[in-house]
Amino acid sequence: MTWEILDRKCWWSKEAISPYSGAPFWLNNAISFNRYLEITAALRFTDVRTPTVELDGYEDCFHEARKLINRFNDYYAHSYIPTWLNCLDESMSSWLNKFCPGFMCVPRKPHPFGNEYHSIADGDDDRLIMWQVKLVEGKDKPRRANGHFVFPTEVWKDNNNTVGDDEADTWEGEGRGSWWGIVFSVFGRVLSNATSRGFGFRRTLKSGGTGRTECEGLPSICTSMTWSWGIVRPFVAEHDNVPFFIHCCRDSKYISKIMSTHGMLETIDGQWKSFKYTEPFSRYSKAKHWVDNVNNHRHNPIGLEEVWGTKWWAKRQFTFLCSVTEVNAVKSRARGKNKALAQQMIENTLDNPPTPERNADHALKKRVAFEGEWDLDRRKFKRVTTDYVRLKCRECGKMCRTFCSCNPGKPLCTVCCALHTNEL
Repeated sequence: MTWEILDRKCWWSKEAISPYSGAPFWLNNAISFNRYLEITAALRFTDVRTPTVELDGYEDCFHEARKLINRFNDYYAHSYIPTWLNCLDESMSSWLNKFCPGFMCVPRKPHPFGNEYHSIADGDDDRLIMWQVKLVEGKDKPRRANGHFVFPTEVWKDNNNTVGDDEADTWEGEGRGSWWGIVFSVFGRVLSNATSRGFGFRRTLKSGGTGRTECEGLPSICTSMTWSWGIVRPFVAEHDNVPFFIHCCRDSKYISKIMSTHGMLETIDGQWKSFKYTEPFSRYSKAKHWVDNVNNHRHNPIGLEEVWGTKWWAKRQFTFLCSVTEVNAVKSRARGKNKALAQQMIENTLDNPPTPERNADHALKKRVAFEGEWDLDRRKFKRVTTDYVRLKCRECGKMCRTFCSCNPGKPLCTVCCALHTNEL
């Protein structure tokens, strides 16, 4: 059973603990309420001076959380190596005050109000790790007096990874534009998706800006709705003398287009060689839900972001990052099994298998009254009408009622049982 604690003073209440209201336990023995207020009042997420118009020429609404978010990204960039296929999508940090910096309303999300993050998740065998986030600042992004942005877009480049993008609307606004550029900076390993619902496929975007050009050389038939459902047709285009593919797939109400450089390999001398790659849509379908799955774990009823109530915007962003870290920690433990299996395969000793050890004790035992031969199916002695039935010893043939505890189905006399024990 769970309930909402409306006031944090309930944790320091002196009234009797109730199972239906108030806090489930008290914190009086751990810390006083005044001390708690002093600590929370002094809590900060940055040690950088707050910029002002008089001294710096601009104001930064996101100053309290900017360094915190950068530290999160720097840690994963230094400590985590993603796999070849990743997903770029939106994540929401719930917040109901529309006057907070960067407030967004995304109706298609389960939690539509709050701050929007563009995040990258790696789904190695469905063990998801969200390792890069960027806060969408929108119109609140700090600018100087000349109109230039204070914090220009940083282009993320990595030629060893693929980013599967699941954005389903037009690329308007500074936040979306900058992240579309980051997707295309992974030019050697790109797998992006767009649909023909009201806008064309964007071929390229200048890093740090919002300018874009339409995809040249792509036949108009790729937007034709006369195809049968499930029809897939690839088209070849070229940008800066670099060929790439546009894969078009007819769906129920739209045509999905995937731009991919898979299938081409640039050699050291600058020549391009082709190789077969036939699964662009299956790769995209596999990866497009990874960020959403991480968000579903974050928004669990017992998740940190759901149970931690705060009225400070910067602490809410801290809660968002903590909830992401919580999900990453749980999923990273699941990856330990794969590492252990890989270590066992590296240290494989099947050529010289060890002798199996038996844990059974070797002791002389005797069958009780009305017990006959050993029943292999029922794993116990058969019931007989004679009180003390003697059976032949398997070694010497002497009639006896004794056996070794390691094998009840093999009658052994006293002498043979002693010899059997000594041999082991």
